[in-house]
Amino acid sequence: MKRLFKIGGSLLLLTSMMFTSCLKDDSLTLDTGLSDNVTEFGNTGSIATNPSGAAAPRFAIDLGSLQTGDTASFKVNVNYAGDEMAPQDITVTVDIDESLLATYNAEHSVDGANYVAPPMSLFKTSFPITLVIPKGKQMAQATIEAQLSNDYDFNAAYALPLKITSTSVGEVSGNFGSALYSITVRNIYDGEFTVDGSFVDLTNSNFLADYTKTIDLVTTGATRNGYFNTGLNGGIFGYDFLVYDPSDDSYSGSYYGSFAPEFIFDTEGNVTGVVNSYGQPSSNGRSAELDPAGENKMTFSADGTPEELNVSYFMLQPGTTIRCKFTEKFVYVGPRP
Repeated sequence: MKRLFKIGGSLLLLTSMMFTSCLKDDSLTLDTGLSDNVTEFGNTGSIATNPSGAAAPRFAIDLGSLQTGDTASFKVNVNYAGDEMAPQDITVTVDIDESLLATYNAEHSVDGANYVAPPMSLFKTSFPITLVIPKGKQMAQATIEAQLSNDYDFNAAYALPLKITSTSVGEVSGNFGSALYSITVRNIYDGEFTVDGSFVDLTNSNFLADYTKTIDLVTTGATRNGYFNTGLNGGIFGYDFLVYDPSDDSYSGSYYGSFAPEFIFDTEGNVTGVVNSYGQPSSNGRSAELDPAGENKMTFSADGTPEELNVSYFMLQPGTTIRCKFTEKFVYVGPRP
């Protein structure tokens, strides 16, 4: 087993999820067998957070890899919740309520929540929307059409805040009458890759390459992707390597603190630059730079799916012009989890 430690810098990743005791373990919606009949938002996308205090629940929506002008869609479900079916057709109106964002961000401030409304140019669907739960049924579904617009900010935390503003039968749920749909878009370079290559640290010949790696190229902008190392410390942005100890002919694992490459592409798939994900330079002075002698290009299949990325780059730090040289070949596996 490798022992992983770091050289300089630190990274702590905190995650949290809120739960409420009155909810089912596997669902954001009410326990229909224990409640009066109310109209509410039903499960859509991935469960993200349950309602907490006055904050609405949040559903995570991934629209996949898109370029400007590409279209995608997601579902919004409304339920007639309880132990009965709809006694008649139920007309439900859903509209945008941006005040839900401030309430959610305040309730989840400890998690760093900072959601903002997406630009309305992202949506081809007009609001408000009307859904009809048919008599004898419990659910209706609307499809929200999206088209990636020029003003979409890949670095923003977008969430579409929706509220049930009216129902023709019964009452609107107190907990699930509102919902946030947090929206992410992946650029066309995003994905999971198998990576092989070469590496040299010009300051220490006992630092050796440790390939093959599984690396996620994570969207950080319209044409930028960070180097997320799934096998390093449970998954972080970082580059790991082996340290050889000649005293006992052993190897251990390490990585460079506060350093991970972030690749910048053009529309043809050429890598036009590399920066350090932790800052250019980071707090410990490390930065990244493209090696112009490399191939530095991503290729795509006929359907636009990534095939291969070949790239060369350097790590620089105070006291040295170039400390490390990296040459890597990324082979596309599929969409990252």
